[in-house]
Amino acid sequence: MYNPIMIRKPAVAGKFYDADPAALRAAVAGFLRAGAAPAGDVKGFLAPHAGYSYSGAAAGSVFASVKALPFETLVIMATGHTMALKKGALLARGAFETPLGQVDIDEEFCAALLKEKKLFEDLPRAHEAEHAVEVQLPFLQAIRPGVKIVPLLFNTGDAALLEEAGRAVGRAMRGRKALFCVSSDLSHYPPGDIAEMSDRSVLLALRQAMRNNSPEYFDLANRLLLAKASKWMDTTACGQAPMTAGAAAALELGGDDFELELYTHSGKVSGDDRAVVGYGAGFYTKARSRPAGALPLDAGMKAELLAMARRSIETCLKTGKTELHPLSARPEFNQPAAVFVTLNVGKNLRGCIGSLEPRGTLADMVCAYAGAAAFEDPRFAPVSAAELKKIKIEISVLSPLAAAPGHEAVKEGVHGVYVKSGRRSGTYLPQVWEHFEKKEDFLSSLCAEKAGLPPGAWKEKSTVLYTYTVDHFSEV
Repeated sequence: MYNPIMIRKPAVAGKFYDADPAALRAAVAGFLRAGAAPAGDVKGFLAPHAGYSYSGAAAGSVFASVKALPFETLVIMATGHTMALKKGALLARGAFETPLGQVDIDEEFCAALLKEKKLFEDLPRAHEAEHAVEVQLPFLQAIRPGVKIVPLLFNTGDAALLEEAGRAVGRAMRGRKALFCVSSDLSHYPPGDIAEMSDRSVLLALRQAMRNNSPEYFDLANRLLLAKASKWMDTTACGQAPMTAGAAAALELGGDDFELELYTHSGKVSGDDRAVVGYGAGFYTKARSRPAGALPLDAGMKAELLAMARRSIETCLKTGKTELHPLSARPEFNQPAAVFVTLNVGKNLRGCIGSLEPRGTLADMVCAYAGAAAFEDPRFAPVSAAELKKIKIEISVLSPLAAAPGHEAVKEGVHGVYVKSGRRSGTYLPQVWEHFEKKEDFLSSLCAEKAGLPPGAWKEKSTVLYTYTVDHFSEV
């Protein structure tokens, strides 16, 4: 029996972009202006999906940059705006139509994904009125006619499923001449200045998630940002879900970085900053040399954080509590961070409190743990106002924990170490190495003095060691 090809007709031609083929072709050509070439090897890219008058320049910049790449299939991981989705929603057969013609669906690729029934489903209904895939197609048709697509929608908040689905996409891309596009806008309807703070923080979080092999970091960053900015916006990124899946896909393909190409928001186009939408464009890449995973904190930022820590202790002395820090104009201060704050009088420890995993933004954790080090360390009496003048504050910002295969992997003078056996655990920061001459003494003291374990527990197979590094800085 004859089965005609399924053609998905344009849903937003004449709304998001021009319905007239000649006018559309001219508009797209005007937007296709590449910026600086990506420094790393491109695995995929981020492009916004708003009306072309607002986001066309951002989208065009990344499409122009990938024009010469040898791909035959573009996986478009996009935001689903029209219905709630529990997993990835594909349109698995047929073609999409735009005023510039048809774009065929890579049915073989879609069939491979649909074998993962817990992660993907064939759901044409989700694509009927959706614009997030469609608006990317005229750009694709302009740079690479004949390339097939895999149209895939996400909007679930299940970060674990998104990571698993993204990695499945990455696995399916191996052995194929394929590239992926994440179709997402950023903040929705805050004032322009708030959009800048939130959007640049989201884009930095995406970079940090890639550099630290941690899609869950990106999820946490968005939750922390939205908690601070919810009175101005209802989302930090309307495509948080596909951005997370894209990070996982890139990591599966060996990616380790995100390079921002262009950032803007609608107010920069319209001149009205009262309620804007943010747009980012960039590349998921494999860096030529391994990028540093630590937050980039310059001398000015470090001085500002130390001043915040001291003010936090002063506030605690007066009110008995610390206050959460507002959304910062510094994107680094809005990132999830694991932090320790140490107080010293001369060469003597006066308090030290922190966490090994991110529990809040860098600014919030510095303020909270400064107060805790001063007033909640059970080894010391609370700090007095007179004593505070003698105290020097030190802040340690930790890298993510990495499981060590054995004590041989611990680098003296470099690594902090977290030891865990059963319900007992403890950590020494890298700064503690100065008190020991040998690794064996450091690890034995850590087990006995901090974790309540036998001194030689670090040698046992049942004991797990984790390492981390710190960026530490102190008052002069």
